[in-house]
Amino acid sequence: MRGELKSAASAKIGKKFAEKRKYLGYSLDQVSEILVINKDYLKAIEGGNYSIFPSESFAKAYFLKYRDFLKISNEFPNIFDFKTSKNKMKIQQEINFNEKIDLFSILIYVCLIISLVTGVYLFIQFPDFIGQKKINDEIEINNIQNVINELDNQNNTEILYPVDQEKIPSNKLTIDDNLLKLEFSGECWIEIYVDEKIVEAQLFKAEDIYKTEIVMPFKVIVGNADYVNGTYNGDVIDFITDANRLTRVNTINFTDE
Repeated sequence: MRGELKSAASAKIGKKFAEKRKYLGYSLDQVSEILVINKDYLKAIEGGNYSIFPSESFAKAYFLKYRDFLKISNEFPNIFDFKTSKNKMKIQQEINFNEKIDLFSILIYVCLIISLVTGVYLFIQFPDFIGQKKINDEIEINNIQNVINELDNQNNTEILYPVDQEKIPSNKLTIDDNLLKLEFSGECWIEIYVDEKIVEAQLFKAEDIYKTEIVMPFKVIVGNADYVNGTYNGDVIDFITDANRLTRVNTINFTDE
């Protein structure tokens, strides 16, 4: 994300997180290892600046994970809502501007058609003034139609550039081959890693369902493991047996071996 995502409220909450961590006697490195959260993300939460996070869901998942560990009751700050409102205002301004441009274009097209019809009328009514005594009605009609078609083509340029379907890559995976399906009975967060790089981080609520196609090897980390059931290639995944007794965090590795 670009720009600073920080407010007085987020800074105040972050300060409370830092004070509670120090009171419990934990360093940032220790919390990072226990919760499996990058140290930079922990610093961002304590500093109240969420610009480092790639999305609101990602930031909220880590916030709740850290909050539950510290046993703090603060809610996630509405720092992203303010940014969304500004973006909506900007989009609305762009839409209004485009509507003005479209109205101006329509006026030009109407003036051109009126001018053309007026010219045809002068050809018929005043042949001596124009310098042509005989007008072919069929040619006049064709000229009018050609102008209208040209205006339509200018307003629909996408028709002139069809998409080459052969150049669009196709996904060869099928739903039956590599389907990861997760169902949630309560609030729970997940992280999915491929080659030790995070490719998914989301927060879920009761009755949510998550599906994705993914090829082994990969690993899934879940928080509140008691609230998730899942399958991969139709096989049931055990999220509860090896879950941490304190944090209820569990890591499941999927390998070809």
